[in-house]
Amino acid sequence: MRQSIRIRPLNSILFIEDVEGGQVPEITRNERLWFTPSCICIGCLMEQDGETEVTLGASNEIDIGAPPVFDGQLETPGREVVVSTVEGKKLLCMPVSEIRTRVRIWANRAIEPDRVLVGLG
Repeated sequence: MRQSIRIRPLNSILFIEDVEGGQVPEITRNERLWFTPSCICIGCLMEQDGETEVTLGASNEIDIGAPPVFDGQLETPGREVVVSTVEGKKLLCMPVSEIRTRVRIWANRAIEPDRVLVGLG
């Protein structure tokens, strides 16, 4: 089921990982998306500039028909994917059936997107 939230995340970064946590990637200034096998981080609109709309759902529910900015596998041993903030605040979550889940991410802008869609499966 598709879920959305509007938020101004601290440090303008969102974390996508298993409910049991993951290894956070090294975040560098020259990128907007970072990942390890167990955690994906994506930069979004600067918190001072406004809210970012974040959507989580099955890929077939939210695919916008454009190439995703990320298409890969995420380790999900707890069988639940969570979108959270740098402080660990859970924003959205969705159960998954496998211990590895395909994740696709779309963003409406190359720099500081204010719309981020996370599709599972």
